[in-house]
Amino acid sequence: MAVTEVAAGWQAAHRGLSELDLRFREAARDSPELLDRARFRRPHEGGEGGEGSRLLRFPVQPWPTFVGAEKLAEIRRVSIEVCRLLRGVPERIFKHDWVKLAEFYRLPSPALAEILFAPPTGADTALARGDLIETAAGFRCIEFNFSPSLAGWDSTIITNLQLAAPPTARFMAAEGVKPAFTDTLLEMFRHVVEDLRGKGVAGAGGLTIALLPDRKETAVIAEQLDYLNRELRRTLAAMGLDARGRVVGCLPEQLLFQGGRLLLGAQPIDGVLELGTTPTPPHIYRPFKAGLIGLYNGPMDAILSDKRNLALLSRHAATAGYSPEEQAFIAAHVPWTRLVAPGPIDWEGKTHSLSDLLAAEPPRFVLKKAGGHGGSGVVLGQFAAPERWREAIATALREGDWVAQETLQSLPYLYQSGDYGCSIHDVIWGPFVFGNRYGGVVLRMQPAAAGGPVNLTLHATEGIVLEV
Repeated sequence: MAVTEVAAGWQAAHRGLSELDLRFREAARDSPELLDRARFRRPHEGGEGGEGSRLLRFPVQPWPTFVGAEKLAEIRRVSIEVCRLLRGVPERIFKHDWVKLAEFYRLPSPALAEILFAPPTGADTALARGDLIETAAGFRCIEFNFSPSLAGWDSTIITNLQLAAPPTARFMAAEGVKPAFTDTLLEMFRHVVEDLRGKGVAGAGGLTIALLPDRKETAVIAEQLDYLNRELRRTLAAMGLDARGRVVGCLPEQLLFQGGRLLLGAQPIDGVLELGTTPTPPHIYRPFKAGLIGLYNGPMDAILSDKRNLALLSRHAATAGYSPEEQAFIAAHVPWTRLVAPGPIDWEGKTHSLSDLLAAEPPRFVLKKAGGHGGSGVVLGQFAAPERWREAIATALREGDWVAQETLQSLPYLYQSGDYGCSIHDVIWGPFVFGNRYGGVVLRMQPAAAGGPVNLTLHATEGIVLEV
């Protein structure tokens, strides 16, 4: 895109991240080297990138994002606090009413709800990644996904590739900067190791972590095991611990609980990361409940990832269940979100029929299915054809597990696009939170002209943050 076609406002957005980030873009938009995607090292071009080409699942944004200390502190604060509040929604809203919990989360019985929500639940040690949009009013959370199976684990690979890209390397050398970054995989392993040691379940001969993928993903996990094992050993060494840790990939039926231990063959398993959507089998869940293994995230995955939790948080924010400080935080960082159901709702200080409001002002709302992921089950009123929007409203009312959320506008950011050029992008900030630990952030950026959800399977690219 020519410089004259770039919309105004992006300079302020990038200056808000850091002065270095703005300087990079001011240089890049007039630089043939930085505008040309082919000038950046591709993942398949030798060296570390040889492995990276197999492990990277999505297209990478060539331009880095330089974030200063003040903005980074804000990302940390917002992501950790939203995560904490969402983890607490089931208890704060439903207390210990097993009947209501079972009804709302569509569990088979109140008895199962009592089992799931009796400690330990795994909620406090869950692995999660949020979706934040930086608007003119600051960061706001549009959803939070609680699952070990999330895009963004490859941030270390992307970072190494970007730092080694000749155009970026020359810019940083000229600026005299050596940016840092939060290593997501290292922070995740550090969290798991500390949790296992706290539970006293780590084996004396080095801990073993089992990854349980979807059956269709077993080949993908097999390709990643060498890399994951190196990263686990690197984490253990950085922590000053026995570096004989091991990551293994297997299916649930390959694990056996015997003699008080969860076993893969003769190998004791200390922790289990469920990457698939299959319900946790009893022979894995029982030893977790007994404190014999760590489980990330188990049955709490679907419950905490339910987008209706954000609607409950938004709706009940002003009640006595939340402190004044929490109420102010929710008002600032959680967008208006409501369950799609018949009956009146509040909107901008007035009472409305939700279906009538949605039908009258499509551009102001987004409809989301509670359990949708990867962009599925998301309908943006501003881009949907009238008939499609009417169908989505009817479907949401009929199925009863959708939310309506106010439309948010991303600040305008300038990134490389196409084979040559740059354009304004919408950006989704994806901070990782492991328990109460910040685990870095992965970005999804998509040309604003593309419209629709910012989705890596459509027009978006994946980017990383360099800390300056």
